[in-house]
Amino acid sequence: MSDFNLNIFTPNGIVVEGLKSSSLTIPTSKGEINVLPGHTHIVSELETGILSAQTNSGVRRFSITSGLVKVLGNDVNILSTTTEKAEDIDQARAQAAQKKAVSRLASKEAMLTDVDRIKFQRKLDRARMRIRLHKLLK
Repeated sequence: MSDFNLNIFTPNGIVVEGLKSSSLTIPTSKGEINVLPGHTHIVSELETGILSAQTNSGVRRFSITSGLVKVLGNDVNILSTTTEKAEDIDQARAQAAQKKAVSRLASKEAMLTDVDRIKFQRKLDRARMRIRLHKLLK
């Protein structure tokens, strides 16, 4: 069985490069895709979610927040706005972000614009995803 080379890049730098993976589950705007050997070449938009990579040493998970995925041959390149390794998630920070976003979205006095509402909904989605990812480590 051939492995994929998983590369994850963000504007802040390289998260992982050349991670040998036998299968991947990737959150895209059209739903999760599972990349297995022989997968067709694709370019797709990423959605906020959890990327799972099956490696020889077990499953590695990463938070993904928007961007692009490109599958070409045995290379899978993720270009994401933000990405965190599951083990780097700060649970307290994620919970505080979730609480703040919920509070802002529920506030009657805030008078949020549509742009602000979208911004806080995305922050809430990211915080919930980070909390869920952190729980998967236990």
